[in-house]
Amino acid sequence: MAEIMLKSKSLEYWQNEIRMGVRYRQVYGQSMLWKRYKNMYRSFWSRGTVPVNIVYAIGRSLIPQIYFRNPRIAVIPMKPGYTMHARVVERIDNYFLRELYLKREFKAGILDCYLCGRGPGIIGYDSEYGFNPSFLSDEYEDASLSTFGKKGERIEYVENVKPGMPWFLRCNPLDFVVPWGTARWEDARWFAFRKMRLLKDIKEDPKYKNKSNLKAPYKSALEGSSEGRPETTAHYVQGEQNEWVELWQIHDRRSGRVFVITLDHDKFLRDDFDFLQVEGLPAEVLGFNEDPDFFWWTPDVRLIEMQQLELNDVRTMAMKHRRVGLLKGLVDRNLMTKEELSKFLDEDPKAFAWVDAGPTGDIRKAVALIQSHVPPDLTLAAKEIREDVREIVGFSRNQMGAFEAPSGRRTAHEAEIVRAASMIRIDERRDVLADHLEKVMRKMNQLIFENWSAERVVDVVGLDGARYWIRFTGKEIKGEFAYKINPEEAIPEDRRTRKYEALEFLNIAKDVPGINLQYLLQQYASQMDWIDPKLLFPGEGPGRSPEKAMLFHDFMRMGPTAQSRYPELAMR
Repeated sequence: MAEIMLKSKSLEYWQNEIRMGVRYRQVYGQSMLWKRYKNMYRSFWSRGTVPVNIVYAIGRSLIPQIYFRNPRIAVIPMKPGYTMHARVVERIDNYFLRELYLKREFKAGILDCYLCGRGPGIIGYDSEYGFNPSFLSDEYEDASLSTFGKKGERIEYVENVKPGMPWFLRCNPLDFVVPWGTARWEDARWFAFRKMRLLKDIKEDPKYKNKSNLKAPYKSALEGSSEGRPETTAHYVQGEQNEWVELWQIHDRRSGRVFVITLDHDKFLRDDFDFLQVEGLPAEVLGFNEDPDFFWWTPDVRLIEMQQLELNDVRTMAMKHRRVGLLKGLVDRNLMTKEELSKFLDEDPKAFAWVDAGPTGDIRKAVALIQSHVPPDLTLAAKEIREDVREIVGFSRNQMGAFEAPSGRRTAHEAEIVRAASMIRIDERRDVLADHLEKVMRKMNQLIFENWSAERVVDVVGLDGARYWIRFTGKEIKGEFAYKINPEEAIPEDRRTRKYEALEFLNIAKDVPGINLQYLLQQYASQMDWIDPKLLFPGEGPGRSPEKAMLFHDFMRMGPTAQSRYPELAMR
C-alpha cells in the first residue's frame, strides 16, 4: 500500500512539473505568440492587407546561409593507437548524415530558431518511442521488432527511425519542456517532450504498461493541452483510426530513468531505466539569440514583427491612395449629355464631345477634373523600414539575392570589407550549428558503441589509400575522439564545376612522387554517372570486397603504430 501511495505521489509530481515547465515556456518564451509568427511566415494576413512578407524573405535567405549542404565530419583520436578506430567511426558518421536525413532535421531546427527562438531535437535509438534492449531480436542482436504490433503491422511510421540504428528528430518547440527556471540546456535536470499517438498503436506497443483503461480524449492529432485544451466535439471523425492520446515522455537525469505519462491518466505508462542517457540527456537544443537568464531565447521574427506590420500598413495605405488617385470628374448635366460623356470614357484617342457652353460661353465649366496623388513619403517610409530590418537581422541586399542600391563606384577592397563585416553574424551562426552537429554525433556514437553487439560491415580507406571492407562491433571501435565539422562553402556548385576541379587537381598531382593516383581517379570518376568508381580497382585479398570483409583487429594492424613495428605490413 505504501508503494502504491509513493508511486501515485510521484506521478502527481511529474504532472505538476510538466505543467510548470509549460508555464515557464509561456511566460519567458512567449510561446503563445509563436502561432502568430508562424502564420506570418505562412503569409496568413487579414483581408484587405497588402503584405510584403519580409518574415518569409529573411527566413528563406537565412537558412541556406547557415545550414551545411554537404558537411563532412572528421574524427580525430584523442589517444595513441586509435587512428584506425577513428577512420571507421568517421566513415560511419558521414554515412549517418545521409542515411538518417540529418540535414533535413537541422534545417527544420534552424527554422524553429527563427520562428520560436529554440530548435530542440531528440536523440534516440531503434524505436521512436523509447529504446528497451529487452525487445532485441534473437536473430539479429542489435535490432528490435518494437516498431511492429502483434499482427506484424507497423505501429511506428517515421522513415529515418530504423531498428538497430540511432536517430535524431526535430521536436516542435511547442512540444518541448524543461524544468521551471532552467537557464542553460546543459544544466537541465530533466526534459520532456509531447507526442500525439494513436490509442490503437499504444495498446499494441509492448513497451507500455497500465494501458487497459487508457482513454483517448483527443480527436485531432494536431492539438493538445500544452497551449490550452481543445474542444473534443463530434465534428472530428469518430473511430479508432482518429483517437489520439497526448503522451509526455520524460528523461530524468537524477534518477537515470525514463517515464511516460499523460496529464489525465492515473498510472505510469512507462517507468524504466533510461538506456539512452549514455552521455547526458538524449536531446540537443539549437539557438542563436542567446538570453543570459532564461532557457527560452528570442526568435528573430519577434525582433522584426513591428517592422513587418508597419511595412504592410505602408503598402496598404499606398494601395488606397492609388485607388483614390484614379481620374475623377464633375460634369454639369445641363451642359453635357450622357452620350457625349461616354466618348470621354472610350478608348478612342480622337474622341470629341459636343458641349453646350450656355450663355457664358465658358466650356471649362462643363467638366471639372479631380485627381489626387500618392504621397512620396510612403516610398521613403518603406525604404527606412527595410533598412531597419536589415540592421536588426544583419543582412545586406546582396545576402538576400539582390544588388545594392547604386551609390557610386566601389573598389574591390571596399567591397571585400563590406562582405566580411556582413558575414560575421552569419559565420557565428554557422559555428553554433557546427557545435550542435558535433554534440549530436558524439551522443549517437556513444549509442552505437553500447548497442552494436552484432558484427557490421563498412568500407574504409586505409593509410595506403586503398578501400577496405571491415567487420566490426560497437565495442571494438569504442574510444575517445574529437570531431571537426567541415561545412561546404555557401556558394553553390554543380557537377561540371566539381569535375573541372578534380581534373585540375589530377593534372597537378600526377607528377608528385608517391601520391595515390587510384584514389584521385576514383574521385574524378565519381562525377560521371555511368562509372562505378568502386569497380575501377577491385583488388584482391581480405577486405577488398564486402564478401571478403576484413576483421577490425586485422585492420588495426595496418595503423601507423603497427607499421612502425612491422615494416612489412606497410609494403602490402
